[in-house]
Amino acid sequence: MLLALISSHALGMSVDIEGVDDSRLEDNIETHIGIIGAPVGCEMTANYRQTIQEAVTKAAQAIGYYQLETLKIRLSKDEECSELYLTVNPGSRVKISQRQIKLVGSHTPDPVLQTIIDNAQLKEGSYLEQGQYEGLKSQLLSKAQVRGYFDAKFTVQEIRIDLKSYSASIDLQFSAGQRYAFGELQIPDDDKAKVLIEEVMTFKKGEPYHADKLAEFNQNLKLTGYFQQVVARPLVSQANEANVPIQLIVSAKPRDTFNIGGGISTDTGPSGRFKWQRPWVNSKGHSLSAEAFISDPEQNVSVKYKVPLEDPLNNYLSYQAGLKAENDNDTQSESITLAVQRHWGEADNDWKRIGFLRLEQEKFTQGTDDEQTTTLLIPGVTLSRRRARGGLDISWGDKQQYTLEGATQEVVSDIDLVRIGLQSKWLRSYGKHRVFVRAELGAIATNDFSQVPSSLRYFAGGDQSVRGFALNTLSPVEDDELTGGQYLNVASIEYSYPVVQDWRIAVFTDIGNASDKPFKDLATGVGLGASWSSPVGPIRFYFARGNSVDETTWRFHFSMGPAL
Repeated sequence: MLLALISSHALGMSVDIEGVDDSRLEDNIETHIGIIGAPVGCEMTANYRQTIQEAVTKAAQAIGYYQLETLKIRLSKDEECSELYLTVNPGSRVKISQRQIKLVGSHTPDPVLQTIIDNAQLKEGSYLEQGQYEGLKSQLLSKAQVRGYFDAKFTVQEIRIDLKSYSASIDLQFSAGQRYAFGELQIPDDDKAKVLIEEVMTFKKGEPYHADKLAEFNQNLKLTGYFQQVVARPLVSQANEANVPIQLIVSAKPRDTFNIGGGISTDTGPSGRFKWQRPWVNSKGHSLSAEAFISDPEQNVSVKYKVPLEDPLNNYLSYQAGLKAENDNDTQSESITLAVQRHWGEADNDWKRIGFLRLEQEKFTQGTDDEQTTTLLIPGVTLSRRRARGGLDISWGDKQQYTLEGATQEVVSDIDLVRIGLQSKWLRSYGKHRVFVRAELGAIATNDFSQVPSSLRYFAGGDQSVRGFALNTLSPVEDDELTGGQYLNVASIEYSYPVVQDWRIAVFTDIGNASDKPFKDLATGVGLGASWSSPVGPIRFYFARGNSVDETTWRFHFSMGPAL
């Protein structure tokens, strides 16, 4: 209906129909006539009248009205002939009296194709609709191709209509033929990544063909990060005994790649990022990268060496080294870190596991305390999952991350330490309504909190924490200086609604703090915001009122990047 009105009004003409009680028929007629528009010079010629009649007949037959009569066609008398008047007699609608839709030519029909037939809307006693009939044919053919029935065809496709009884019989017979299987994977002879390619394969030779498995293989090859361009495609014309060879066309990335980026937020101010990567260090697929980040409160540089194992996408080792300096609020810190991580994952499971061992030494001054240096050897595990839909500005998604780490004086470390962190974010859309909920909990157990490095203590406040407060300005205070907390408790709920294209308005409430006791002295932040879905991703603006036991503040927040 909306399409018809838009089309016809765009051409300066609307449609008024008399004699029709079926809203679907009326909408369909308006849609077909809307495409035609007003005649040149507003003249009701014989050709124009015939064109209108043909459009009405086609629109009616598409949903089962095969005896519709067009009784009158006239144009309004204004200079722009802004309206077309129709009087029609739709007659009776044709129903399906007999239905024979079946798979032929195989003693064991494919269950997926059979399910499509069983669920077809073309039932005996229902009204005949051409769109449903053509849709069923298209669905059978496309699903057959996806499942490797490359010789599939209709042996019978017939609709017989009896206008005396207003009935129709359907005879549709589909021969899928033989299902093809995956054949040899044709890898270029000079390609140095044969082992890695074989490790991310999603099918085996002789396995029944399925296009989804080939698409997943293509995606896996792209995700490895080793290739500039990659295409895996079936060569049906070269099939041998129903085995389809898969041709692989790949081009490796340049020896070195460089990325320079930047951003700005009210938390960190302007920031810059530089990344260098060498995707191929050797024929085993080892890679090397380095990254530097610079902002006013924080600067860091890191180097990473990645070693793929049995599955380079989900199972690999990484060796890392990094330097970090921070001068923010009442924290001054310099640290050096060496780490090894083992990544585990499964292609059919969203959850990822990381086991790590990290050696770090941090020289820091927190608040009014004297400068000190702490060395820790920290083993730990992280369990995480991220799911998202909707491109840059996601409309559905969630993220979970749980980390447990610790250290002991018995092995290298200056103190005993156990640290746990739990983070959860959920974004859901209900029509135009969007809700974003997040929560973060953390706790530290130690025999000497004064020696816990600043980077491991908890602070709250900022764009991604409790809005209404500057970054990391919520924590226990001693002599008017922030000390960092043993516990972190933060939660938030945000509701947003679209107002104009690419813009949403939002209201939110945040609550939380970093404290020396769980859930102590919780601060709140409430406010209004807006987000713009820009070509480079969402950009968010918030105005928040923060309230804590010590102060009431007003703060503007600006940030860009994904919600999760």
